[in-house]
This record gives sequence, structure tokens and C-alpha cells, in this order.
Amino acid sequence: MNLKTLMTAVVFGLTLGPALAVAGNSMDSMSGMDTKESAGPVQSRGVITAINTEKRKVTLNHEPIPELNWPRMTMGFSVAPEVDLNGLQKNDSVAFTLTPADKGQQVTAISKQ
Repeated sequence: MNLKTLMTAVVFGLTLGPALAVAGNSMDSMSGMDTKESAGPVQSRGVITAINTEKRKVTLNHEPIPELNWPRMTMGFSVAPEVDLNGLQKNDSVAFTLTPADKGQQVTAISKQ
């Protein structure tokens, strides 16, 4: 293998590697966790690490949620249409309520703390 081919392969690998890591970063790894299904809403606290008001998505670094057998972690949630996201931004400390939805848990209330 000549130097040009080797350098091309290295650059390609360095460029593609992080993209594959991000693309594969889903909550599917939670499938092996011993989680509980919640029959109703659960409340917790956390910090907003990302927020997209147009898509109604929020990523929270939340405290442990014993009702769901979840440890402290960072994960994304959809936000119910009736929840007002105005005034919320990244790094805000919040209290929130999660309610079972079609695909996991959905934020049905959130407020700054």
C-alpha cells in the first residue's frame, strides 16, 4: 500500500468513525436494563442538555427515577403538545413529569427550578 492510499484510508476512517458512533447512539442499549413500566405519571428533576421547540424534543440529564428503575442518565424525550416550552433553554434545572406514551415516556409537564 502506498502512502497516498494509506493516508486516504486514515482520513476516511477518522471522518466516518464519529458519524457512525453518533448514528448508533440510541436508547436501544436500554433493552437489557431491568426497567419497569409505569402505570401513571412519574416526577423527577434534571438539567436540560438540549431542547428543540420546533420538534418538541428535550434532552434531560435526570436524577434516578426509582418508579421506572432508571439510574441517573441523559436521554431524549418527546414533549406533549400542550406543554409550554417558552422560556426553557439549555442548562436550565427543571422539574418534570413523564407519562407513558406510544414510544416510551413523554414529558407532560416541565418547569424551571
